[in-house]
Amino acid sequence: MENFLDEIPDEELCGERVTLRLLHEGDAPALFSLIDGSREFLARHLPWPAECTCVEDVESRIDSWEIQAQMANGACWGIFERDTMQLAGVIILGWIQAAHLSASVSYWLGECFTGRGLATDALKILSHFAFNRLGLNRLEISASVTNKASQAVATRAGYTQEGFSREFERINGKFEDHVRFSRLARDPQ
Repeated sequence: MENFLDEIPDEELCGERVTLRLLHEGDAPALFSLIDGSREFLARHLPWPAECTCVEDVESRIDSWEIQAQMANGACWGIFERDTMQLAGVIILGWIQAAHLSASVSYWLGECFTGRGLATDALKILSHFAFNRLGLNRLEISASVTNKASQAVATRAGYTQEGFSREFERINGKFEDHVRFSRLARDPQ
């Protein structure tokens, strides 16, 4: 664990199409607007959109992500489209297990930002950061079996499908199976 940090650094991570920046309270209105404008789209595969009913709900989530970053057990970056610097979505590094040098990754984009390679670029950038800057060894992604777009992002970013998690998450009152992907620090870039 010699490379593992005590706190997730608050630095911009730049890629071909996107810039990643840790979210702060001032980002709450833009993030709420993005969620609100894509609510039905997001609710197809995610359990939480109905819980974000106002800017204060988003501020609360951002506060918890900031605390996690300070404790080095997770963080949430805004995915900003590089050309316009518009907030397009988020990517989260969560459940960091320092003893095992592993973590989970999740991501989503607003509906109007899909299909441009932004999520794939964000996942590649964050994976590189997690392996090379944080010293993690394993990253894991879980995506609903019906969310083919999210599965394709994981595959394009070099993640390997490992298996299925039965009834992993409850979405819209129904349990959904998920496909599990992973990537190791030693896997080809």
